[in-house]
Amino acid sequence: VSRASKLASKLESLTSMLMLKQYADVVIEVLPTQLIPDDNERKVLRVRLVMKEGVKYFNPIYLFDEGSTV
Repeated sequence: VSRASKLASKLESLTSMLMLKQYADVVIEVLPTQLIPDDNERKVLRVRLVMKEGVKYFNPIYLFDEGSTV
């Protein structure tokens, strides 16, 4: 696969994500951790919850990983 093809695919994915975030009330992103340098196994993930404010019947939610400390 050419570099231009990979770039076009990433751009299409980014465009789709931006459209989704524009219209979605809640977006949950599951991403590789940044806490473990050179983590190739990717058994540890980070999760981000983005929630639109002012949506009827929505209450604020706080998302924590199992076993995490604040």
